[in-house]
Amino acid sequence: MAAMNTAPEQSMESQFQPQQQQQNTTVIVNQPAAPTNQLLIGPIHGTREWSTGLFDACNDMGNSVFTFFCYCLTIKDLSRRIGERGLTGCVPSADINIRTRIRTLGGIRGSICDDCIAVTFCKMCAACQEQRELCSMGI
Repeated sequence: MAAMNTAPEQSMESQFQPQQQQQNTTVIVNQPAAPTNQLLIGPIHGTREWSTGLFDACNDMGNSVFTFFCYCLTIKDLSRRIGERGLTGCVPSADINIRTRIRTLGGIRGSICDDCIAVTFCKMCAACQEQRELCSMGI
């Protein structure tokens, strides 16, 4: 009889023992990232401002005087420095395109509209600023 008493007691004990639950832990190794386009080399809106202001021409008088008297040669020099060839000065609105190219190469904030306004209303100051920017970029 003693053997019969132990079996029900063991089964009663097993009923009252807490069942062990499996715990799953999830570890995230790589955080989700924004999708990237491998063809895009920089942020669309640029990351910085121009290194000098549009009207800081007095900071570089040699550049300013040369640009004032030889604007076409300044445009030709700018186009050569950014890798454009040929008669860029003869292309309509080449100065706007050059400014946009320099802004894009340097990751400078702005828009084509800003470039048009700067070149249309103050082309000498814009060309001087572009020369200073290329020098500060090491180009």
